[in-house]
Amino acid sequence: MIEIRDLWKSFEGKEVLRGVNLTIEDGRTTVILGPSGQGKTVLLKNLVGLLKPDRGQILVDGEDITRVSRRRLFEIRKRFSFVFQGGALFDFLPVKENIALFLRMHTKMKEDEITRRVREALRVVGLSGTEELYPEELSGGMKKRVAIARAIVSSPKYILYDEPTTGLDRTNARAVNGLINKLKREYGITSVVVTHDIECMETVADKVALLKEGRMFFVGRKEEVEEKYLDYLYQLEESYGI
Repeated sequence: MIEIRDLWKSFEGKEVLRGVNLTIEDGRTTVILGPSGQGKTVLLKNLVGLLKPDRGQILVDGEDITRVSRRRLFEIRKRFSFVFQGGALFDFLPVKENIALFLRMHTKMKEDEITRRVREALRVVGLSGTEELYPEELSGGMKKRVAIARAIVSSPKYILYDEPTTGLDRTNARAVNGLINKLKREYGITSVVVTHDIECMETVADKVALLKEGRMFFVGRKEEVEEKYLDYLYQLEESYGI
């Protein structure tokens, strides 16, 4: 479980996170919904220690990562994987090496075990047989699924998704949403998804947090969002031309 307590973060005097509180339960998907520029990505980066808050606490399985040593933080980070908005694949590496990179850098696995894990990760995301392809040979939807395969190859407890459906057509966006649900259902992975995509929220969320101007103004079930904040959802859709 992850507990965020009274989290504040500013850049050059501009407050981006303003007293954020949120509990992320194990084995569930929490969606943080809001327009661009409201602090969603900054919050994700604080969760894994890529940024340090000005004040507040982030408890990962009971341990406050804002107070631990760099060595301990490095160990805690191994429980996390990150799926970046653009996929962040290395163009000069084939699919198999993009996925295997973490295992080569941070484990002592033998080559046959790395190969097995890469193939299994690709099977899970429906891309078996693409090991030798390069990112330039992949569609946008395939790149995102390779990014998810890379995220799961290390068997993380938590996966953080930054705008996972942005730039995808509806068919590919729905495939990504289906994968998020599959990883929860079949592997018990806890997911945190930041997005402005209403359909993504409706499809994957167990809990929804609405973030605006650095503050959470609602945390609850998606059914409650649709009941209480329908106007807000309409405004969000209109602002992105959804």
